[in-house]
Amino acid sequence: MIGSISCGRDHTLALLGDGKVLGWGGDGSGRIPASGTEYCTTSKASAPPVEVNLTQRLVAVSAGYGISLGITAQAQVVVWGATAAGIGGRLDSVALARPQAIAGIVNASAIAGGEFLFGAIDTAGTIFTWGLNADGALGRPTTQFNAGPGPIEALPAASALALGKGFVVALTLGGDLYAWGSNAAGQLGLGHLLSAGKPQRLRAPAEFRSVAAGATHALAVTTDDEVIAWGSNHHGQLGHQSPAYSSVPLPVELPERARSVAAGMHFSLALGYSGRVYAWGWNRHGQLGLNNTEDRHFATRVPGLEQVTSIAAGELHGVALTASGLFGWGSNVSGQIGTAEREQLHPRPFLSWS
Repeated sequence: MIGSISCGRDHTLALLGDGKVLGWGGDGSGRIPASGTEYCTTSKASAPPVEVNLTQRLVAVSAGYGISLGITAQAQVVVWGATAAGIGGRLDSVALARPQAIAGIVNASAIAGGEFLFGAIDTAGTIFTWGLNADGALGRPTTQFNAGPGPIEALPAASALALGKGFVVALTLGGDLYAWGSNAAGQLGLGHLLSAGKPQRLRAPAEFRSVAAGATHALAVTTDDEVIAWGSNHHGQLGHQSPAYSSVPLPVELPERARSVAAGMHFSLALGYSGRVYAWGWNRHGQLGLNNTEDRHFATRVPGLEQVTSIAAGELHGVALTASGLFGWGSNVSGQIGTAEREQLHPRPFLSWS
């Protein structure tokens, strides 16, 4: 059975309860011939999953832009996929299908994969970042533009990371949010449009329990199960008709309390406690799952999804894990949602079980 899901640019990962990983789509999916293990899939799947070639079982995965990260049972960070920039400037540190260990991080407890930016948290709550340092995206002093893993000092212990396009939002154990990196659309939520080379605390009158980041916007769920959003809003991804962007968090109106959120390139998803999913923002490729390609500036229920337990968003696609299987919608140009169509405008199962 699937334990967790993650979506990247054009691939999807499913972490199974036994530590194995299935992947669909482009680079980062672990494209190798499937093993002899049998999984119950839809009868005519045009893009069946592959099993990532692991030497150790994984306890966590994160899909990025052609890159995937994992945490082994020994709390080591591994990486696989393809990136033109390498990891810390080293192209030979990434293999397309076989996970390779990343040095410099021990006792990892959380990971986040982006485009040319990556992060991890160890069991002490220390954040490590690596990759390109444009606009201070690494959040720490370094003389290297493409740097290897290094810790961020003087930051409260963290529990989660969300990576956007050149920016990072971190959730601390105390329920605060810190952000750094690019900020041209106010995606740091700091009340201005200046980039930040070190973590800055968001001044929000709430405590938080989860966070997600799109290309240039971010979402968070408060401890009262409310959703707030900030950053770019040119497609309505903040859940409002206007303004074009907001450098301060705005409340998102939902029909019910939110369990979790996910963010794609310019669109947003929320999972309610009823097991229903809501979507808003950009919809050119059907990534809202509403059976059309019209943008939405307000949260709209995604039809056909019930008893959803978790959600994930890629650049142009969405995925939901339900009691009956894994559903996907949106762009399918690389087979990331396992159907025959290049675009799927409504949720459709691509991994199911009885």
